[in-house]
Amino acid sequence: MNTATCYISPAVYSTENENGYKLTFEIPGCAKDDVDLHIDGRTLSLRTHATHETPVGFRRAVAEFEPVNYACTIDLPDMAELSTIKASVENGLLRMDIEKRAEVKPRKIEIL
Repeated sequence: MNTATCYISPAVYSTENENGYKLTFEIPGCAKDDVDLHIDGRTLSLRTHATHETPVGFRRAVAEFEPVNYACTIDLPDMAELSTIKASVENGLLRMDIEKRAEVKPRKIEIL
């Protein structure tokens, strides 16, 4: 029997200020080493797999959730500086900081 892998899109929250963007993805059950994050052009791709292991010496009694595959793609804005993206995973959240390119940030012009 051929089984297809199904992916669901994680919830995402994004914010922006004059210096950059912050993205937060909800990926409960996913460890840092399970997250596959790539950028191709201006397209950011996320794939990961959440597992919920039964501790040694225990057996599963009730399971209200099953392992989940998460995937999504996001087109980043032209103003994003792609070479300085920072990402971290903690407590089921993938957080990304993306700076804006220096030439598009607001700046004060000195009058001579």
